[in-house]
Amino acid sequence: MIFYRPKKVETFKKILCVFLFFFSMVINAQNINVKGQIIDNKTKEPLPGVSILIKGTKIGVTSEFDGTYSIKSEKEAVLVFSYLGYTTKEVKVTATTLNVILEESAESLDEIVLIGYGSSKKKDLTGSVASISAKDFQNVPVTNVEDLIANKLPGVQITPSSGKPGAGSSILIRGGSSLSATNDPLFIIDGLPVEGANGGPGVLSQLNPNDIESFSVLKDASASAIYGSRASNGVVIITTKKGSLTGFKMSVSSSTRVSTILRNADVLTADQYRTVIQGLGTSITPVGNANTDWQDEIFQPAFTQEHNISMSGAIKSLPYRVSVGFLNQDGNLKTGNYKRTTALLNLSPKFFDNHLKVNLNLKGSFEDERIANENAIWTATAFDPTQPVHVEDQTYGGYFQYIQFASNPALGLTNPVSMLEQNNKRNQNLRSIGNLQLDYKFHFFPDLHVNVNAGYDISKATFRDAVESTYFPNDNSGGYIYYASPAREIQNVLFESYLFYSKELESIKSKIDFTGGYSYNNFLRTNYFYPTFRADTGAQFPNSDPPFPFDKPSNAIISFYGRLNYNYDSKYLLTASIRRDGSSRFAENNRWGIFPSVALGWRISEESFLEDNSVVSNLKLRASYGVTGQQDFDVEKNPEYNYYFQQGYNTGSLNNQYTFGDTTYTTISPQAFNPDLKWEQTASFNIGLDFGFIDNRISGSIDVYQKDTKDLINLTTIPLGVNFNNQLLLNIGTMQNRGVEFNLNAIPVQTENLTWNLNFNATFNENKITKLTNGNDDGVGLFSDATLVNTVGFPRNTFYLYHQVYDGNGMPIEGQMLDVNEDGNINAEDRYITNKSTLPKYLLGFSTNLQYKKWSFSTSFHANLDHYLYFQPYNSTVAITGFQVSQNLNQLYYDTRFKFNDDAQRFSDFYLQNASFLKMDNLNIGYNFGKTLLNSKLGLDLNFSVQNVFVITNYDGIDPEASGGYENAYPIPRIYALGVNLNF
Repeated sequence: MIFYRPKKVETFKKILCVFLFFFSMVINAQNINVKGQIIDNKTKEPLPGVSILIKGTKIGVTSEFDGTYSIKSEKEAVLVFSYLGYTTKEVKVTATTLNVILEESAESLDEIVLIGYGSSKKKDLTGSVASISAKDFQNVPVTNVEDLIANKLPGVQITPSSGKPGAGSSILIRGGSSLSATNDPLFIIDGLPVEGANGGPGVLSQLNPNDIESFSVLKDASASAIYGSRASNGVVIITTKKGSLTGFKMSVSSSTRVSTILRNADVLTADQYRTVIQGLGTSITPVGNANTDWQDEIFQPAFTQEHNISMSGAIKSLPYRVSVGFLNQDGNLKTGNYKRTTALLNLSPKFFDNHLKVNLNLKGSFEDERIANENAIWTATAFDPTQPVHVEDQTYGGYFQYIQFASNPALGLTNPVSMLEQNNKRNQNLRSIGNLQLDYKFHFFPDLHVNVNAGYDISKATFRDAVESTYFPNDNSGGYIYYASPAREIQNVLFESYLFYSKELESIKSKIDFTGGYSYNNFLRTNYFYPTFRADTGAQFPNSDPPFPFDKPSNAIISFYGRLNYNYDSKYLLTASIRRDGSSRFAENNRWGIFPSVALGWRISEESFLEDNSVVSNLKLRASYGVTGQQDFDVEKNPEYNYYFQQGYNTGSLNNQYTFGDTTYTTISPQAFNPDLKWEQTASFNIGLDFGFIDNRISGSIDVYQKDTKDLINLTTIPLGVNFNNQLLLNIGTMQNRGVEFNLNAIPVQTENLTWNLNFNATFNENKITKLTNGNDDGVGLFSDATLVNTVGFPRNTFYLYHQVYDGNGMPIEGQMLDVNEDGNINAEDRYITNKSTLPKYLLGFSTNLQYKKWSFSTSFHANLDHYLYFQPYNSTVAITGFQVSQNLNQLYYDTRFKFNDDAQRFSDFYLQNASFLKMDNLNIGYNFGKTLLNSKLGLDLNFSVQNVFVITNYDGIDPEASGGYENAYPIPRIYALGVNLNF
């Protein structure tokens, strides 16, 4: 069949083809290929992963590993360059090559901040949340993770627990919330709640600071109530670094540090001691001829080596980061050493067109610690300086010892050097933390996500304690060896799942999101017990077999939670959350607790009357109220607290056995229990103002808060016969914290070659016990005697002392205290509540960072004010008695000439000192060579720092921060560090 095709149709098709050809040429003529490189304004290094978007469209690309990009765009279009932590920049397309320089932002309001079970833009936060990221960390080699944020966040007090190798710090947020339960915050690492050895910050010492990406600290109940019964003391969310698709990166860092003790206790020299003792008469034990500085004998300069290597990138579409770190830290107290090996693997692939996001986080650490005997520290301040360290007699291993049991002294102190060299304690701890997070966005309903998080935290500890057979005073028993392998195993598991729904309703200018989920956390601990053996013969000590080889305390928490966020017109914000927790530690009638919160926010800077204001960049008012809980009392030392609501039993030791016939029976005794014990609950109110001026070159916040805790848990003395012990855990009262926080960030100078950053933060916190039931208004001693008291109307840990009586010259009269009730007797009724506490009322922090071209300089300070300590050495070693003639004295003996240290004198307010201080934390200088080696593929950084530079205080002790400042505490050393970083 033949078809006829009209000529008009053929002609039309030809014309159409010509038209389309010329139209496409016009379109292509209007689109151009724009390319270039994006670099940092200070380091001049390329920035990978920068988002480049054509303004007004959804067309965009991401910069490559070397900072280069290429995008097709219309001429005269505007390209928007955005990168986390940098100021967003808009550039008009005027050429085919556009090189862009990005500047670090003072404070990016679009910065993502992690909160409980999700994240939020900083501008949309309604709670009190402080955040800090890797770009804010000063380039200083640090051993512990908490040092990265120390004194940089208002309301967060970080105090070093000790100067010993591997020691961490205590973290106190807004004054704490409990008398005897833990005051440590909850730690969340990559979405997994973790605990230290005592439920506290010990876990942080097992992390490598080089792996940390960011911190978020949830301070008020609105932010933390989503964690319910574990959030009364705040929440610290830590994220580790992840890999990306931007290309392979490798980093190698190494540092060498030397630490020295800033100062020793000020005791008498050997000559001064001889003069004092010889002046007491011939009946005194003869002094020696040596001149021994015992503190110099036990302390030493200590060296630390740390090495880290990390690699990140992507294998095809699988982003990864892997790192290994090694730390070898000697102690300033001789024989002490701490080794830590850490490893990390993070994988973050995406599947199904990015609908399924996966995060696999694995961390491991191995700690090996030789523990120096810290009792040697106080002994060195008290041991006779006229005696030598070593003698020819090998009875006690060649160490000088007092052995005059029949005369003065009745029993002398042990040689402090032998306490270190003849004791060998070792701890080893292997720990693994890991979790798998799945985030699936439904294909058919992309506004809805389902999240699953499954994780574990397991550890195994080994302990060895050995004392040589010649060690005094254990020589009669032949020394001993105690070896526990394992000593303790911990297995904590987590499973949780939640739905997240987010929707923008443009028609009503609203955005809404909802989170609802379930969580199950199980904690299992196994403690093992072993016999003890003689060090000289290896024979087992009689009666050293434990009645049971192990115990397995456990507990569990089941939770249901939900949160609603509503945002209207980017101006008015609402957040509401609720959590219902059930804990196995409480009886059925008290097992469940409900923890709600609500918060409002008003972004005043988005209102029309400030829309064109060039000065005000950000102004937001926040208000929140919520309730959080507490159920972490001291189960480390008292595992029976896990089952305190029900009757339990203790097994007796081998010394408490009965024999009937030929059979020996172990005794069993009932434990105290309280079925009415319930949660501590803290209700928190917070009102805050966030501000930013001059494009956020000046930014900060002000917060006013009040926290009221009820049903305080405390171990309380009760009448005999009421329960199976004279002490019982009870809910006994209420306590209040209220305060003000202020935070200020500023960039006074920001040019191409010079940037200067400043941070200042201040906190005022007033703690007060508001109610106590009968039997709980008792002192809580810190020094084996009750110098502290908890009582209504005063802060916890308030000093409870006698009024010292002084002579006409202002000198204290020995043993003379004010008879307050004028009954002619000096007794406990004459003591008074001083209203002076160990808790500082004012915390100040200041840091500055200056970068000039490739040089960097930074320093930080902090101060604790209205802070009091009882100068214990002044109390215990200023007097001379017949028993103490072999003990050295503090130089302050010359101020008192006290000869007897009676009970009243030991509680005198003469020894109470204002321990307020200003401390320079660090001083750092660094130089960034940039990518100048190996054809610009290798970057090199050098840095030098001094930590714990100086302290200004009127306190007479060694350090007002070292475990309360007492002379038997391990002093915080000064550290000199030299570090090098190589980046490929």
